Amino acid sequence: MDTLINFLSAHPSVKYGALLIAYMGLVRHLRYRRINSLLRKYPDPTLPLRNLSVAREVFGAIGEFEFPYLNVVSLEFALFKTYAIPSISKILAATKQFSSNCLRRTDDTVLILLEMNEGYSRNLRRIMLEGGKVDEEEMLNDERRKEIAAERLNFIHGHYNIKQGDYLYTLALFIMEPAAFVDKFEWRPLTRLEKNALLALWTYNGKNMGIKDIPETLEQLAAWTEAYEDQHLAYDPANRIIADVTTDLLLNKAPKFMHPFGRTVVASLLTPQLRRAFNIPEPPAGLTTIMETALKARGLFIRYFMLPRRLPKVRTGLRANKDNKYVPAYHKYGVVYGDGYRVEDLGPEKFVGKCPVSFHPSGITPASGSSSLQDL
Repeated sequence: MDTLINFLSAHPSVKYGALLIAYMGLVRHLRYRRINSLLRKYPDPTLPLRNLSVAREVFGAIGEFEFPYLNVVSLEFALFKTYAIPSISKILAATKQFSSNCLRRTDDTVLILLEMNEGYSRNLRRIMLEGGKVDEEEMLNDERRKEIAAERLNFIHGHYNIKQGDYLYTLALFIMEPAAFVDKFEWRPLTRLEKNALLALWTYNGKNMGIKDIPETLEQLAAWTEAYEDQHLAYDPANRIIADVTTDLLLNKAPKFMHPFGRTVVASLLTPQLRRAFNIPEPPAGLTTIMETALKARGLFIRYFMLPRRLPKVRTGLRANKDNKYVPAYHKYGVVYGDGYRVEDLGPEKFVGKCPVSFHPSGITPASGSSSLQDL
């Protein structure tokens, strides 16, 4: 009682300071509650490599609860990084798809990848919004949406002469860049359990896409990626063409007068090797340090001041609308599918209505109860 009386009679700065410290401690505790629960539930960090259901659960926590913003940014950066490989950028430049409609091409790519990966979190969000009710029919539909998205991606890629190494390099970046971004800039680094979940789920996707010889460990994957970059990362005019239109998209919501500075900011977040491959000038001295410090400060602010998400942040539609289309929950750079989309029609307009949806390239038809990676 005396302690309470002393606190109430203290100077306002003392009271507000104590309340602030208490709030920061509470936020930090709540922030770590989800990952601590997962670590208690799955003490073996290698379990996601053997159990697809565990991999999906942990993967969903990474992307839709813990780090929804930087997870998306890191995937966008991963795609951007692939444009520094001439064999990739030349194909994109030759199709003129990016140059003519970068917004739609980007949205198509992102939505296909999300359809392949958001099924677990989409079902969880439905359950949480609908009072704990489990919709078995929609769960089966989630599995089918994943299959169709993979088939759609394979169908589109099948029309272009893409090297096996370029497929694997892109897949490797989808695993490594989110881990690198989170470890460097987020409110906490990824655990080994989470990194193995990234490896397991993208390996599953990769094998469904027919990608061969995927390294089995994170260390092997990192070594392979570094060697591939040393051999293939090089300047080509096509690199710069695709990089420029993509950067324009990233800056499309900023006022025009800020675009030159925005391009400099983008350059500051690239490695010297990437800047050379894109023929991008070096940023002003110190800008990279300023931007990285700002991103790290954001992570600290989240850790101590922002309460954790209650619902998973899912972009793909939870249910089809009356036209049997899925309306995205939000539009990041501009509205492409305001009335919704059919998964089997995502991609270039010339392929709309032409995708077979019964073929599965690996011969695998994932079931909702699938829990093993051993048959991949």
